[in-house]
Amino acid sequence: MLKLATLIQNPGEPDITSQYKSPSVLRELGYNGLVLYNTTALSGVISIDDIEDREVSRWVGQLMDQAVRRADEAAAAGLGVYLFYDALVLPVDYVRRHEQELTCAGAQTTLCPASEAAVDRSMAALDALLRKMPRVDGVVLRFGDTDASRLPHLVGNDIYSPHCARCSQLGRADRVVNLIQRAYDVVVQRHSLRLIARAWNVRPSGFHDSIELAERIVSRLPGSADDDKLVLSFKCTETDFWRYQNWNQASLVCGGRAQGGRPILYELQCQREFEGKGGLPNFQPALWRDGMPEVDANRQGGLAAAATQVNLAGLLAWVRGGGWGGPFVSDESWIDANVYAIPKLAEDPSAEPSDLARQWAVDRLGVQDPSILDKLVDILTHSPEFVRQAFYMQSYAATKSSQWHPAADWISDDLLNAQAAWRMIQRVPTQELDTLIREKELAADQVGRDRHELQQLVGDRDHPRLEPLVNTLIYAESLTAAMRDLIAGLVAWRKFRDSKSRDDAEAARGRILAAQSNWNHHTQRHAMLPGTATPFRERGFWDLTQQVLDEVG
Repeated sequence: MLKLATLIQNPGEPDITSQYKSPSVLRELGYNGLVLYNTTALSGVISIDDIEDREVSRWVGQLMDQAVRRADEAAAAGLGVYLFYDALVLPVDYVRRHEQELTCAGAQTTLCPASEAAVDRSMAALDALLRKMPRVDGVVLRFGDTDASRLPHLVGNDIYSPHCARCSQLGRADRVVNLIQRAYDVVVQRHSLRLIARAWNVRPSGFHDSIELAERIVSRLPGSADDDKLVLSFKCTETDFWRYQNWNQASLVCGGRAQGGRPILYELQCQREFEGKGGLPNFQPALWRDGMPEVDANRQGGLAAAATQVNLAGLLAWVRGGGWGGPFVSDESWIDANVYAIPKLAEDPSAEPSDLARQWAVDRLGVQDPSILDKLVDILTHSPEFVRQAFYMQSYAATKSSQWHPAADWISDDLLNAQAAWRMIQRVPTQELDTLIREKELAADQVGRDRHELQQLVGDRDHPRLEPLVNTLIYAESLTAAMRDLIAGLVAWRKFRDSKSRDDAEAARGRILAAQSNWNHHTQRHAMLPGTATPFRERGFWDLTQQVLDEVG
């Protein structure tokens, strides 16, 4: 059973300080493999001589040396080693010299999936990378998204979007099957390693989220169904790591035991990028095990059910990273609760989440006091519901015809977009507006109770592992209070625009002023407490709230 961990470090962001950079820590937690994400920057590079800028080429050479060291350290700790690799991606200087044969007509920086030269060069670079790194067990191949646009020396794109005279006749299934076959030839046939093909697509209607496309792809893949040298990897969610998601349905088509399905690996995100990134409690095992209770009950399911339906190869934990920007955490404890649980769920997909929470608090925090232990388990157990109520709008999600973007990016990474919230509120049916407010009130009330009760239990005792947790709840309290009052104020403003009622005007004014006050507390005070994450940022918050105040008088 694969129990893989990866730490995603985005190009251009501050270096992550994390205990999970230590392979021995991951091994102690029960993981048996490490996926090196930073090798995405080596995708398509046969030699640093392909890069004309000497400073950039030296940097790429340093990345190569670093990857070799990391692989050696992981292998020495008893972990398998896997390299992340993007396709189609090539060095920008090489593409400039061979533009006509590599790119789509009229698109100088779009690599054409129908270009044999582009695919050949990508696979030659993968072969060269594997020859430079002998202590490697496999490759994780990504083709539905790339980081190339964020790296100075690379150009690249997913294989779905290009459209020119050469590739317009190449269907989505053909594009996927061709690339997986070519990578299989290199990784499995030539190097006798394992290929993990990520189904992920950054836009709708790809291998990851389209059952119809997955059915057309899986029967054409190389190797036999019982060969674990080719593993298909899916995020556990049907689309991205949001709430309001069914368990990934395409994976069930590809990995069904009754149909002799392919080995399936599920990806689980420990630092939920759309839900505060570990700056507040967000314990996922119940959702991983059973599925998300807010989605259609007829399609509900989770790992416990999927493990009986597919040829489960294991789990891939995103122990840190995902998304872009902040919040940047200074204490990993809430993330660690999820990291701790994943190897145990791989061994027992039906493990009881509350038991995992209790084991974590004892093993990782050293908590012995029964009252504190019970409270921590309580906080973790109900945290997914608190997060759903705080970061999503159920009444808006119900208006969506697909599972993509259920929160419409009103909260994305560490950015609160007030204008997006207002657009969402305008789409909510009138009879659901009070439900929308109540949802946010429940979230704020819950985190307020949690903060008060844990703070009372910890008291003045010196417990360096618990003080940051109390502070993160204070941080979360002012954040959710600001969300609550902003949404309530905007709802009252919408009502006022229809009614012109002084009561609605006063309600909007009071709640908007409270939102401004709570936002100031969050950004200027509470995010400075020891152990908290960096504060959330806003887009349009002050302009919109001032517009409301001007209008209601």
